[in-house]
Amino acid sequence: MKKNTDELIGFFRDEQSMLIFALLYTDMELREKLLDITEELYESEKKAKKWRAKLIKKLHPDHHSHPNATDAVAKLNSIYERMGYHAE
Repeated sequence: MKKNTDELIGFFRDEQSMLIFALLYTDMELREKLLDITEELYESEKKAKKWRAKLIKKLHPDHHSHPNATDAVAKLNSIYERMGYHAE
């Protein structure tokens, strides 16, 4: 994560809570910053898959008890699917 994202984590109970917030309550540029979404992820299916796997490990309801974890994973999957349509 970028330095400014690391600083933002301090406002949340943990990194997972910050990621859930980013997925469910932000959009566009702020979400891209918080989730490290880059053009590269839209261009490379391999990199997008690796990015998604990293976040799934942190967010999956089986590993995280946050009440919105399921919704966050659904949103993550939606973002990932959109990336897939652009990747070559």
